[in-house]
Amino acid sequence: MPARTAAELTKALLALTDLPAGFAIDTDAGDDGSGVKVSSKDPKCARLVALTNADKLPGSKASAGRSYSGGEQGPFVDESLDALGSKAAVGAFQQSFRKAIAGCRSMTLTIAGQGRSTVNVREVSAPKAGTDPVAVRFSASGGSMDGLEITMSTAGIDDVLLAITVVAGLPEDLEGAMTTAADKAKATLGASRSGT
Repeated sequence: MPARTAAELTKALLALTDLPAGFAIDTDAGDDGSGVKVSSKDPKCARLVALTNADKLPGSKASAGRSYSGGEQGPFVDESLDALGSKAAVGAFQQSFRKAIAGCRSMTLTIAGQGRSTVNVREVSAPKAGTDPVAVRFSASGGSMDGLEITMSTAGIDDVLLAITVVAGLPEDLEGAMTTAADKAKATLGASRSGT
């Protein structure tokens, strides 16, 4: 079975036609990713901090990502697909991600030019999409980003990990994006596999 390529994964990303009206592809999002950092003095949060700050998913063989914006005030949606090489590798990642969330209660979020806030970490029910879905909500309290909510959900699509992050959105924004993204990834990546 040939290894997946970034080009193949890019084809499986959401397009504007897959999203509700009013969304645009956010071309600036990739540039300021380095300006967002989380940190924690709690050793139980070390794994989650490392995963959240990583530019590339550990073990990823190929990846593709895109950011979408629903307007000045959001919601902002980030999607990424990472080929981990096998279903087992995806399952192992999901297990360690769930464990990392469960062990961590709060972290400090710093956004360049905007300041910092404490964020509470809580596992929330994940949209029923893909295999073994996991979701986490980061809620900022106090500081310059008080009230900001970031929800991230990950799920397996065969040997690929799908991650959707929604900033300043509602639970239904995550639900909609995750379900649509999982369906599209399944259709696109599954088809490219059976067609070989």
